[in-house]
Amino acid sequence: METVRAKRKRRRSRGLTGSLMLIPLIDIITNILLFLLVNYSVEGQILTIDPKFKLPVSTARETPKMSLIVQVTDQDLMMEGLRIAGVKEIMESSDMEIPPLHRELNNNTKKVDFIAKNNPSVKFSGAVLIQGDKRIPFAVLEKIMYTCGQAGYSNISLAVFSSE
Repeated sequence: METVRAKRKRRRSRGLTGSLMLIPLIDIITNILLFLLVNYSVEGQILTIDPKFKLPVSTARETPKMSLIVQVTDQDLMMEGLRIAGVKEIMESSDMEIPPLHRELNNNTKKVDFIAKNNPSVKFSGAVLIQGDKRIPFAVLEKIMYTCGQAGYSNISLAVFSSE
């Protein structure tokens, strides 16, 4: 027959409980955090390109700067992701200016001016980035650029894929 002392010893050996070592765990998390901070690219991709766009290819090497984004697909004209007008409507119009785009650009200028009153580091730059599908007619692109210029957005850039 087993003694009480032997039974207690056997129970203790079966129910060994481990303790979590927090110091090595904190070291590992710190190393991962430092690795991610060092490898984070500040100049990363600031332009999200919708898969339905087929941008033209260029040899340009200048990286795009943050600005207002005007997108043109083969069907729609959008500003900051919101539909402004249809490409078919723009093509049918004989006027060089696109009134809905001009109106939205003016609204954006008012927003930037309001923010600039409260934050002196924000200034209206008149920069616009046109992200256009390579299949759109040049006449549409020309009307968009004209409208942007008329609304005070004379710093116009075109989004392209680099050939490198």
